[in-house]
Amino acid sequence: MTRRRTQPPRPPSGPPASAKDGAAAVLKAAVKLFDRQDGAGVDNRLLAEILFHAAFGVLDRLPDDQKQALARRVHAGAYDRASGNSEGDFSASKTGPGEGGPPPSNTFDLKSSPEGPGK
Repeated sequence: MTRRRTQPPRPPSGPPASAKDGAAAVLKAAVKLFDRQDGAGVDNRLLAEILFHAAFGVLDRLPDDQKQALARRVHAGAYDRASGNSEGDFSASKTGPGEGGPPPSNTFDLKSSPEGPGK
C-alpha cells in the first residue's frame, strides 16, 4: 500500500497590500457569494447596495474624526460618479486618516457681520 503525500494547508494570504487590492478581494468574494448560478451572474445593483450597507456598518465603528474624513472622500467620489465626471477616482489610500482635509465646498460662509446683514 502506497502512502499519498498530501499538501500542507496553505497559510492565509494576509491583509491586502493596498485599499485597491482589498477592494478587489472583497468584490471577488462577494461575487462568488452572491452568484445565483443561473448563468446571469450577480445582480450588480443589489450587490452595490449590499456592499454600501456593509461599508457604512464598518464606517460607523471608526472614531468620529476618521469617520468624517473618510465619509467626505466617499461623498466626493460618489458625487463625481453621479455627475458623470469620469476623472474622479476615490481611493481610501490616497490620504490617511485625518489627512487631506475636507473637499472644496460650493457654499460660502453665511455669518453675519456685527453691524448686521449687508454691512
